[in-house]
Amino acid sequence: MNFKNTIIALSCAFLFFGCGGDDKKNGQTSSDAQIEANKTDANLSQNSAKSEPVVDLHLNLLNGKTINLQKRKDGFDIKDNDKATLFVFFATWCPPCRAEIPHLNNLSEKFKEELNIIGVLLEEKNEQEVKDFAKKYNIKYDVAVGEGNFLLEKAVGGIIGLPSSALYKPNGDYAIHYTGLVPEEMLENDILKAIK
Repeated sequence: MNFKNTIIALSCAFLFFGCGGDDKKNGQTSSDAQIEANKTDANLSQNSAKSEPVVDLHLNLLNGKTINLQKRKDGFDIKDNDKATLFVFFATWCPPCRAEIPHLNNLSEKFKEELNIIGVLLEEKNEQEVKDFAKKYNIKYDVAVGEGNFLLEKAVGGIIGLPSSALYKPNGDYAIHYTGLVPEEMLENDILKAIK
């Protein structure tokens, strides 16, 4: 019975902290480390954006559509878009990424008029494999596949762990960035701030 409890506790810890990245720094608590990581990610994204030239990106969605966007100093210009956008970087092998899907589905439904959620796969998979994954996990938001995903990952300043999310306001300005599994309520509060 103790072995079973240990496995369950380790699984829960793994889900909470996400896939990859080492968030503990100098004895900080996990919450402090997460906040620090988020601030660091935001600064990296903003600083790298200042020195980068304008980049045109194209994200190919599973539904056959393409999102065209252009990187700028403080965010992205997303063509034909008047909603806030949440880019969610994930991989099919990542348990916290899979655990996050129902929460993202809830937010996608709740904010369907104000928010686009784009799952950005950071893994080499063919389109059919990704469609099967999306069907198996009942993903209700758009999912991007292909080389453009890796270019977007570079354009946001890099990803240190999965899942990672980057929220942009309706005008394309950067709002906030997360690494690891984020509580739905926290995302909802930040979405409400971004769409005001």
